[in-house]
Amino acid sequence: MELPSTMGPFVFANLGVALNRAEFRFGEVLVPWVLIIGALGFLAAWLVVTVMEYTGLSRYVWHLPLFFVGLVVLFSSLIGLAVSP
Repeated sequence: MELPSTMGPFVFANLGVALNRAEFRFGEVLVPWVLIIGALGFLAAWLVVTVMEYTGLSRYVWHLPLFFVGLVVLFSSLIGLAVSP
């Protein structure tokens, strides 16, 4: 599929078609959409917890691993809602 030379609504229409699939194709490997969203949520939560540990705010959290899992679920849900196929 070839993209038009001008950046217009056709580019977003093609992106919408690409995001409507259940998985992405990387060569011969099919990667589920949920796996990509989960990885992005994990990286966002890891970044937040790293900043919290660097600034000393993590000492106010009772159970940091449980807080981290909650952040992963929260960020994965928010990213999934923002870019849902």
